[in-house]
Amino acid sequence: MLIAVLGLVIVLGVVGVLASVLGGGDDTPPGKAPSHERTAPSVPGPRGDAKITKCSVSEGLSYPTAEVQITNRSSKTSDYLVSVEFVDAKGERITDTFVATNRLAPHQVAHETAQGFREAHGSVVCRITDVSRTASL
Repeated sequence: MLIAVLGLVIVLGVVGVLASVLGGGDDTPPGKAPSHERTAPSVPGPRGDAKITKCSVSEGLSYPTAEVQITNRSSKTSDYLVSVEFVDAKGERITDTFVATNRLAPHQVAHETAQGFREAHGSVVCRITDVSRTASL
């Protein structure tokens, strides 16, 4: 009886270890330790330099607007071109536009407004679709 109980404990222990190693409910990719951070992961390259801080529809003309924050994370003074897309609640594209800023020094932050020029009704999602960063001349 003691051997059967001991065998069951060992089997349950092995099953538990295998379940945790093989992904027992954790969505962490193999080879990566799970993270408990609440902040979004850093995006490499120029795409990570821009983010939408506010997305809304203007009251007067009903045009979509996005406030974009651009932070130069490179080591050189740079020029930026950020493409922004406005999407309705159904996921359909309403319009797109871009914002630009020039001669942004390393670690400097710029705040730009992306203005769509097509009416939007209801809720709107603002998305950055592309970011171009080039060294300033």
